[in-house]
Amino acid sequence: MAKEFNIDNYKYVEEHLLYSEWLARYQPQQNHLIPHAKFNGALFEHDGPQWEHIRALPVQSLWTLFREEDGRLLIRNGLTVRGRLGYFVGGVGHNAHGTIIVDYVPEPDPDELL
Repeated sequence: MAKEFNIDNYKYVEEHLLYSEWLARYQPQQNHLIPHAKFNGALFEHDGPQWEHIRALPVQSLWTLFREEDGRLLIRNGLTVRGRLGYFVGGVGHNAHGTIIVDYVPEPDPDELL
């Protein structure tokens, strides 16, 4: 029997991780569609076959790369369309009901400009 959602027992959780912690914990997978993708081969673009691939995956495995208003790169769990720069696919799933923000994301190499 499926467990019903109960708002009285719901607890919103927001967690912040360093980029190195995120890499170790969620193990982003390589982009098998583009051999030399950005972020050491792990970033998926948001159009064409890569976008179709992302849309077919469970949200618990998805992460969105975006740029904050102050110019910092951040990664957030889940599928976000507005302001996205690309997506990562985690080898380990996350809790889709809370928010996980990955802080201190390094800028890509100059060859990988977004």
